[in-house]
Amino acid sequence: MEERPKRNWREIDRMRDGSSRGKRAKSEKKGALESALEDPRLKKRYLREAERLFLGAKGRPEHARDIRSIHESYGTSGFGAAVKHYIETYGMPNDWATLMLLLDLKGDIPTVISAIDALVGLADQKGPVERKGLRSRIDIMRITAKDPELRDAAEDAYNSLNP
Repeated sequence: MEERPKRNWREIDRMRDGSSRGKRAKSEKKGALESALEDPRLKKRYLREAERLFLGAKGRPEHARDIRSIHESYGTSGFGAAVKHYIETYGMPNDWATLMLLLDLKGDIPTVISAIDALVGLADQKGPVERKGLRSRIDIMRITAKDPELRDAAEDAYNSLNP
């Protein structure tokens, strides 16, 4: 009786993976994620969740509440506190409407200057009405600001915006 050479598990697995039946079955099978993404509703939901993941803190439900508190407290004594809380938690806002409100923030010149810079960066994505409104607001700021640093920032922003 002739003895067969003993194979180790790696060789046995390699022989199994080499079968044509196994290759065909693997190529025809789709992953659970691929199958789920064929449904447009599930794909939309998946992409929304992925986007929220990449937003970090701004993707949490509290973010919408904190933005709303800035808008609701505008013109009141709590406006500065709401803005301060938001910036400490999430950083500078990136939506046009909130940044426009920050131009009226009193006593926090660095935040106002950051808002001006952010608005100038977003201006190319906006229509002519929004750009003209921003240019008018910054024009008023460069004329009426008492702080020289704010006046200089407004002057630079005004010159960088196309008429």
